[in-house]
Amino acid sequence: MDDDTIAALSTPVGIAGIALIRVSGKNTLGIINNIVERIPKKIIPKRAYHAFIVNESKRVDECVVTLYKKPNSYTGEDVAEISIHSNPFIIEEVLDLILRNNARGALPGEFTYRAFKNRKIDLIQAESVNELINANSKYYASMKFDNLEGKLSELIKKLRANLIKLGIKIETIIEFEEDQFLEEIDIIDEIQKSSKIIEKILLNSRFTEVLNKGLSIVVAGKVNVGKSSLFNLLLMEDRSITSHTPGTTRDFIRERVYINGLPFEITDVAGIDKVIKDSVEQEGIKRTYEKIKKSDAVVFMLDASRELDETDLKIFKTIKDKQRLIVINKIDIANRNILKKIRSNFEKEKIYEISVKENINIDVVFSFLNGLVNNIKNRDINFIVNQRQKELLKRLEGFLRPLVKMSKTKESNAEIIAEEIRSAIKVIAELTGNISSDEILNGIFSEFCVGK
Repeated sequence: MDDDTIAALSTPVGIAGIALIRVSGKNTLGIINNIVERIPKKIIPKRAYHAFIVNESKRVDECVVTLYKKPNSYTGEDVAEISIHSNPFIIEEVLDLILRNNARGALPGEFTYRAFKNRKIDLIQAESVNELINANSKYYASMKFDNLEGKLSELIKKLRANLIKLGIKIETIIEFEEDQFLEEIDIIDEIQKSSKIIEKILLNSRFTEVLNKGLSIVVAGKVNVGKSSLFNLLLMEDRSITSHTPGTTRDFIRERVYINGLPFEITDVAGIDKVIKDSVEQEGIKRTYEKIKKSDAVVFMLDASRELDETDLKIFKTIKDKQRLIVINKIDIANRNILKKIRSNFEKEKIYEISVKENINIDVVFSFLNGLVNNIKNRDINFIVNQRQKELLKRLEGFLRPLVKMSKTKESNAEIIAEEIRSAIKVIAELTGNISSDEILNGIFSEFCVGK
């Protein structure tokens, strides 16, 4: 099947200005000559040609055709990209015409698989293609493009080269020296250097997940404090029902918003009341505490018109280890004595006075969220890894970490260390795709969309 010529739509289905159909394989040029009118016999690669798609001498659509000759193409094969008008009926007719001219429909991810197979990219870069397309933030997309350009791959190649060099040195001792204990050879620095590279990548793995999935923010407080009103304000729509009746929100409501290109998952949880009226409310409060514990940060709301009570203090105890913003809402109807008591109870905390209803000082909430974005943007995050890569890097670290300790002992055995290094190099082969397991590769590329 790898020798077949394949074709697929590479742009989303629907009515639009342009649709792009990609063709790859040995029959590509023949297909173009058969179905495209007004194209020169000698096509210059990488030049766009204005022409017409024809079906039995009848023009189907106007098009622009660009040919890429192997090996200088995305897949490493002859590739044609045909731009036509994006009408579903035209797309269907043109694709059918191509398939009737010695081609078949591409499988999900098959274009990128062929690029990998023909050594245009390694497996880390191949995975980055799909992850770049599906990125949920501009920062994650930017760093996935760095992976696509090969920055992570280059680092892994250097790591592999270091380990091979070290392995050769140890294998030489095994082959040519009677005493196979590593008393004279200093390998600690070289192993530690490799371990630190992996450690740095894994250290930032949590933040790379945040770059794509976003930060989880919970708006918390006791009943009728104004959480749902703030939630609606942040979303700029009436997503939560607001009422003067306490306990209107009985369960959590979650929505995604983007702030400076980073996704935030903002959750309006059920208000907490010291008097639980029924089992439904009890379940809602239980979920509230669960959401608070799992969140990345909390906006904790107090009420300027009601006395501070044990419920407020219990919520604060739950969030004291979280990144947090504490606001006193309803400042427009504030009781000054209550404000004074609140501040005396939280004298070590920075507290802001706001009114969601009157839109007073709401900027502090957006400033807090912007600050969370900046904290992530300013971190020294050089590489992004997916779950498969993360697990392999942990395995790799598992082989290298004991070697540092092992190589410090006088009884360090060359055979044992050499075997561990060989195992580490095999893990790197899995990372970059220098493996023969079709099951692993098929599993990875099946996640791609058709046409990529």
